[in-house]
Amino acid sequence: MYKKIIIQDFNQPVMWLIPAIIFSACLVLFISWVYEKGSQKQEKDNGINKKYRIAWILFIAYIIVTFQTVFFSREAGSRKEISLVLFETWGHSFHMHAMFIENIIMFIPFGVLLPIVFKQVRSGWKCVLIGFLCSCGIEITQHITQRGYLQLDDVVTNTVGMFIGWAIWKIVCKCLRTCLSEKC
Repeated sequence: MYKKIIIQDFNQPVMWLIPAIIFSACLVLFISWVYEKGSQKQEKDNGINKKYRIAWILFIAYIIVTFQTVFFSREAGSRKEISLVLFETWGHSFHMHAMFIENIIMFIPFGVLLPIVFKQVRSGWKCVLIGFLCSCGIEITQHITQRGYLQLDDVVTNTVGMFIGWAIWKIVCKCLRTCLSEKC
């Protein structure tokens, strides 16, 4: 039952994914092109830029889809409540459980992509702190614009999703290092 509700709820963000990736790719490729034209150290800089272009494209696409989902998919002034009760949104229905799980899932890509594109946040606590602060920012902005409920649960679940994403990134990095050192 959860799976069906979650898949249904993710239909809209998935519909935004292709245009977001196309827009992000155009943006990243244009910025890279401009940078390469102005760069004096083209050989060294081009390798770095090319290596991270896909990660940047996915990161920007993720930000676009997230903003569309948490802000622009809702009517302004449609939601005014505040809930500071922990685990209140878990609720008693399958749909409430699914929304709780969706908030975790929503931040997993952020936890994976952030340390890839920003080397400064590769430690777990920095990555999770940024996820927490971004989630707080989303909740406060939703409350101010009345495009979403301000809920403590959303901050907690988003932060858990960020940690899970960072852990996935860390595990994949360790596996790749091991594989490359053993020449898999």
